[in-house]
Amino acid sequence: MQDEEQRKQLTQKTFNTVAKDYGLGPSRFFHSSGQVMAELLCLKGDEHILDVASGTGATALPLARNLPQGHVTAIDFSTGMLEQARIKAMVEGLSNLTFESHDMTQLPFAPHNFDHATCAFGLFFVDDMSGALKHIANTVKPGGKILISGFRGNSFQPMVKLLLDRFRSYGLEIPQQMGWQRMAKDTQLDEIFNKARLNDMNIQNRSMGYHIALEDWWDIVWNAGFRGFVEQLDDKIEEFNQAHLKEILPLCGSNGLWLEIDINFTSGIKEF
Repeated sequence: MQDEEQRKQLTQKTFNTVAKDYGLGPSRFFHSSGQVMAELLCLKGDEHILDVASGTGATALPLARNLPQGHVTAIDFSTGMLEQARIKAMVEGLSNLTFESHDMTQLPFAPHNFDHATCAFGLFFVDDMSGALKHIANTVKPGGKILISGFRGNSFQPMVKLLLDRFRSYGLEIPQQMGWQRMAKDTQLDEIFNKARLNDMNIQNRSMGYHIALEDWWDIVWNAGFRGFVEQLDDKIEEFNQAHLKEILPLCGSNGLWLEIDINFTSGIKEF
């Protein structure tokens, strides 16, 4: 079994590898959900926001667009992802962002430094999610909001179950529960936020699925968090790809393959 440090290194390597294609095409839900994050904060326009696990800027950029007198500090431990976010910000002419490479469990910021904090699809990468959330909240001023996003349990199904079962059939060591499934239910989120001592927890669910082509599913697998598993297949990747696409072919309808994307947007208030 891998320890947490090994998992961090693998995750960092994976996201550096997929950075250029991350969140594009069939994975566009990352950017559409980032827009939702920015809208849910109901910003005045002059706040300083910490965006944790910022990736390629899916949340940081729409936040910055809504902060004409404010600023976004975007952090991620993947320098490759941050570089893509910088390029996007430059293309848009957004100058109210700072990009810094940090581990979300070891943030260097002073307490009460930010008005609010966001973390999109990032919290489930750490073992102690409540501890990480509390650590993030420590950087936020009293009365500030901490807003996170994560997938609900039926997201990507039934394709993910078939994918993971096939990984196991190739001898890969796959956890019984994927990271996002540890915070996919309301009861799990309630426990995480309570342990982090955040009040007025609010969960908003959004269904953001769409149809994709059969081959687009492999694009999602190859250009996201599953990449680390795929690369362990070495010279059997093409064989695996063909077998997996064949087994999900019956799921396709006249409009293609339905990509179930159900997202929890969960917020809490920093009281002290």
